[in-house]
Amino acid sequence: MIASSRAVRWVSVLVLLLIIARLAIEWPQRGLWYDETVNAYFAEQSWSAIWKWCTCIDNQMPLDFVLRRLWGHAAGTSEFALRTFSVWCAVLASAAVMALGRRIGGNTAGWLAALVFALSQGFLYAAYEVRPYALALALFAWSSVFLWELWEGYAAGTRPLDRQYVLWLAAYWLLAVGLLYTHYSGFLALAAHGAYLGWQTWQQPARRRVTILAHLAAGLMIGYLPWVLALAGRDVRAGTAYAGHIGPGQAFETYLRFFVYGQHLVPDDTLPYAWVIALVVVAGASVRLAFDRRATAHHQRFLLAIWITVVPLLGLLVFVNAVQAKLSGRHGWPVWIGAALLTGVGLSALDRFRLSRWPVWGAVLLVVWLPARASLQPVYNSYLREAFDYINRQAEPGDVLVLRDGTLFTAASYYDAALPWTGLPGKKLMDVNQFLFFDEAITDLMTLVERNHARRVWVVAWQGHIMDPQNLVMGILESIGDSQPLPGAYGFGDVSVSLYVLHDSPGKVAEAVGELHPLVQIPPDGPIFLGGEVLNADPVPHGGIVLVHTWWQRGAVVMPGMRISARLYDPSGTFYAQHDQPPVAATFGQELWKPGSPILSRFILWVPETMPPGPAEVKLVLYDMDGTFEPITVPVGEFVVAD
Repeated sequence: MIASSRAVRWVSVLVLLLIIARLAIEWPQRGLWYDETVNAYFAEQSWSAIWKWCTCIDNQMPLDFVLRRLWGHAAGTSEFALRTFSVWCAVLASAAVMALGRRIGGNTAGWLAALVFALSQGFLYAAYEVRPYALALALFAWSSVFLWELWEGYAAGTRPLDRQYVLWLAAYWLLAVGLLYTHYSGFLALAAHGAYLGWQTWQQPARRRVTILAHLAAGLMIGYLPWVLALAGRDVRAGTAYAGHIGPGQAFETYLRFFVYGQHLVPDDTLPYAWVIALVVVAGASVRLAFDRRATAHHQRFLLAIWITVVPLLGLLVFVNAVQAKLSGRHGWPVWIGAALLTGVGLSALDRFRLSRWPVWGAVLLVVWLPARASLQPVYNSYLREAFDYINRQAEPGDVLVLRDGTLFTAASYYDAALPWTGLPGKKLMDVNQFLFFDEAITDLMTLVERNHARRVWVVAWQGHIMDPQNLVMGILESIGDSQPLPGAYGFGDVSVSLYVLHDSPGKVAEAVGELHPLVQIPPDGPIFLGGEVLNADPVPHGGIVLVHTWWQRGAVVMPGMRISARLYDPSGTFYAQHDQPPVAATFGQELWKPGSPILSRFILWVPETMPPGPAEVKLVLYDMDGTFEPITVPVGEFVVAD
C-alpha cells in the first residue's frame, strides 16, 4: 500500500488525468438530440424565459439552465462549449467519488471507486449530455463528502459546534439544496443521506446526533421552500408521462442496463451482461464484508455506500410502479455512485493480498469497461443539426417550415432555422397528452402559408406521432401538394425531413372536410364515418402505394374493439390486399378524440404484382374484435393499376 502523502496525491492526480484523457478521446461528433436542445436553447435566452419555462411550462428544475446560461456568457453556447460544462462536472464528480471512497475504505478504495465510476457507460452518457445529470452527480458526490466530514467530525460529541461546524454545515446545505434545484430525483439521492444518518442516530440516539440531524433537515427545508411557493397550485406531474403500469423487475433491469450500456439500444437477444456487472458490484461488497475484520466502525462507514445504492433504487422502483409510470434509465444516476463505491471500496479489501490483487482489480475494471466496445446504436439516433443545416442549404426564397411537433421549437431556434416556421401543435408545452386536432392544424398551417405566400413547405419531425397521432401534418400537405424527392436527406437517424410543393391552399382541405356529412355510424352509437378518398387515382404501378384518407367523428359510445380493414378489389370484386388497424392508431383511442372534430385515419396500401392492370377499387370493412356488430363494407374510391 502506498503510504506517502505525496505519492497518494500523485496517484490521485494520475487517476483523474486518465479519466480526463478518456473523455477527450471519446468526445462525440454528433449533434444534440431533442432533450439536449432544450438546455442549449435556454443557455441563450433571458432569465425571465428560464423562469417561465421552469415554473409555468415544463417540469424541470432551474439550476442547470442558470449555470449553463452563465457558462454560455463566458465560453459560448456551441455544442462543444455546452458539452464541456458537463464534462467538467463529470470530472468533479469523479474526484468526489474518489474522495468519498478514500474516507470509507482508504486510498485504494478511492482510486478503484473513481475508475469503476468513470468506466461505466452511464458516466460517459452524463459527461457528454447537455442536460443536468453530470451536475447532479457532482453535487451529490461532493455533498456526500461534506456530510461525511460533518458527521464524522461532530456527531461523536468530541468537538464543539463551533464556527468550523457552521462552515461545514453551510457547505453541505449549499451543495444539497443545489442538488434539489438540479433534478427532482435529487430527493431520492438525499434520502440516502437521511437513511444513513437516521440509522446511526437510531443506534446511538445521542443528543448531539439529533441536533445535527435537525440542523441538516431545517436547512434543506428552508432552502427548498422558495421553490415550493413558486410552484404552489401547480400539478408538477401533469403531462410528464404516459399512463401505464411498470413492474419492479422491468424497472430494475432498465436502471441496471443504463448504468452498464448508457443510452443505447440493447438487443433482446444480448447475453445478460448487465447482470454480470450487477454480480461484480455485489461481489465487491461481499469481499469487503468478508475480509475486513477490523472494528465495527469500518462496517458502519461501508453502510454509507450501501445506503447510497439501495435507497435511491428502491425509491425509483416504488415511484414508477405506484406513483407515475415515468421510466427512464438515466434517472438512476444516484445509484451509479453507490455501485462504484460498493465495487471499489469492496475490492480494496484485497489490498492485503499483494500478488493476487492486481489481476482481480484489472479483471473487474475490464469487465466494467467492456460494454464501451459494443457496437450499439443510441436510443435517440438524432441528427437535428444536420437536418436543419440541410434545409437551410436547400431552401428557396418563400419556403416555410413546419415542425411536427411544436416542442421542436428549441431545436429550430438553437440550430438557427432560416425559414419562417410554426409548430403543429404550436404550444410550447412539454405535455405528452397534448394532441393536434384538425382545426388547429388547418388554421396554423394556413396562416404560415398565406402570410409568406409559400409554395413549398418543409417538414421536420422527431417522434411527431406522439402529439400528432393522426398524422395530420402529412395528411393535409399530401392532399394539397406533391411530395418531393430529397437527395441526401436520409441520413438524419430518427429525425425525418420532407418537402411538399403546394398546388392548393390549406383552405381547400378545410372546405372539403367541412362538406362531409355522416355516412355510417357504428351501431348503436359508436364512431361516425364521414367519408374518404383515394389520393393517387393516376395509374399506380405494381409495388406502388395507394394513399387513402378516411374521416371520422367521435360517437357517444367508445368501442375499443373496433377495427378498420382497408382493402383492394378489382372490378369483378376479387380481393387482393388489405391493411387492418384500429381507427387512427392503437395509441390514439376513441376516448382521446375531441368531440365534433374531424378525425383522420390514413392508410397506405401496396399494389401486389398479382393485381391485373386497369380499374381498381378501395373499400373499408368495419368490424369489431368482440363481434358486437356485423361487418360493414363501405366504398371509398377508385384508382387505376398501371400496365
